[in-house]
Amino acid sequence: MSKHIIDNLIRLWAIVVAYLLLATFGGQTLAAGPSEFEMPFNLSMAPDTRVVDVGQYAVGDIQEANGSLATKDTARSVLRFYERELEAAGFEIFSKTDNDSRVSFAAKRADGGYFSLSSSTRSYLDVEEGETELRIIFRYVP
Repeated sequence: MSKHIIDNLIRLWAIVVAYLLLATFGGQTLAAGPSEFEMPFNLSMAPDTRVVDVGQYAVGDIQEANGSLATKDTARSVLRFYERELEAAGFEIFSKTDNDSRVSFAAKRADGGYFSLSSSTRSYLDVEEGETELRIIFRYVP
């Protein structure tokens, strides 16, 4: 199986687990539009990047969010920005992809914090001309 297929299967598995946890533990959806969303872990928004869409969920004490960012910069520049920010916040980068069709990374921290960011060759949302969509997932205990 190709690495791309394996990566997609892992992401699908993570989404299924998140929804099962929500169904099992009665997670509540927290309403947050792009203008109300704040990056977790005291992260800054990358330059020339904006929130396009985000959904936030609570399962017990665990907060999770997934959504999309749009950037006028390159996906690689945004990923490098967040790699530096996360490493400074005590995260370890444990997975990284950088090829012609996709760039991504995933990071974790000892307290259970998790962050992943990946570019996509196709856009699932309406991004403006000249923007690239980035998918973001994170999980944390506030």
